Amino acid sequence: MSEETVRVMTLLDELEEVMEASSKVPFSEKGLVDVDTALSIIKDIRLSLPRDLDEAEWIRQEKDRIIEDAKAEYNKVIMSAKDQAEYLVETDSIKKEAEKRANALLSEAENHSRYMKLRAYEYVDKLLYEMQNEIASITAAYLQPMNDQFTDMINGINVKVNGNRQEMRNLAERVQNSDFTADEN
Repeated sequence: MSEETVRVMTLLDELEEVMEASSKVPFSEKGLVDVDTALSIIKDIRLSLPRDLDEAEWIRQEKDRIIEDAKAEYNKVIMSAKDQAEYLVETDSIKKEAEKRANALLSEAENHSRYMKLRAYEYVDKLLYEMQNEIASITAAYLQPMNDQFTDMINGINVKVNGNRQEMRNLAERVQNSDFTADEN
């Protein structure tokens, strides 16, 4: 214990003795105290307390500062945790939204791809149809008449060949007939 603390304890004991030694008011628990003596003791107590009070005040202020620092750190941690949670929620929702948009874009691209393929098939089919018509037109305009002429020519050659064959047969028959007549003579 410090010297000041011992002094304060002694002064408090002295104040207590003054209070106990005071005369009592009849029919009451109240006492009459020498005010000057009591004030003098209280003044001495105050003079003896400053260091202890300063220490107590410093301890109280230090306690308040530590509590405030702890609260500030707590608030900082809480805010950081909230920010992190919000970030994670936001990041997750952004990710989900991005995935949703990516899937929509992919679906749209696939639909567009199918549409473009169908349009390309239709276009190629139209070109092939037009080519068929051109081929039929060329066939009708050029090949059919050529085929008809070729057929007529082949038929004409065939007729001539048949005529030549017939003529050969006739000649062969004449030769044969002439051989028979020569043999008979």
